[in-house]
Amino acid sequence: MKVLVTGVKGQLGHDVVNEMEKRGLTPIGVDLAEMDITDKEACDRVITEANVEAVIHCAAYTAVDKAEEEVETCYQINAEAVKVISECAKELDVKLIYISTDYVFDGTKEGEYVETDLPNPINVYGASKLKGEQYVQTLLEKYYIVRISWVFGVNGNNFIKTMRR
Repeated sequence: MKVLVTGVKGQLGHDVVNEMEKRGLTPIGVDLAEMDITDKEACDRVITEANVEAVIHCAAYTAVDKAEEEVETCYQINAEAVKVISECAKELDVKLIYISTDYVFDGTKEGEYVETDLPNPINVYGASKLKGEQYVQTLLEKYYIVRISWVFGVNGNNFIKTMRR
């Protein structure tokens, strides 16, 4: 199975590609140099030429605190680019796996959040990722939304590396 993975230079995209290769799948990793996710024509061209069955969208604006100052940039990457990729996936009839975040919730629930809990983001980052989810849900029939938290790995900066330093 051939799958396009965005954000291959980030820690999540990097690890997703490595894991896919271990499992005998054929990932095609792209980052900004190969495909500007905010450019519909670039996305159409790259995804079409890759001839994939699915897209795993790992690329994101992840500077949670800085997002409060860079609101437009955060929304451009975490919402509007998701709309662009969703439109491409729909036109090409490929599945989309959108990597979102637990920041779509306010953190006040006692116990674990489940898929049916109502999102209520309390910051720009969470609101931008929720808007991306809404684009996916509105535009596509073939999709998965995966909400993750505390991403860490060998590649990139993360909480674990910060604490070790």
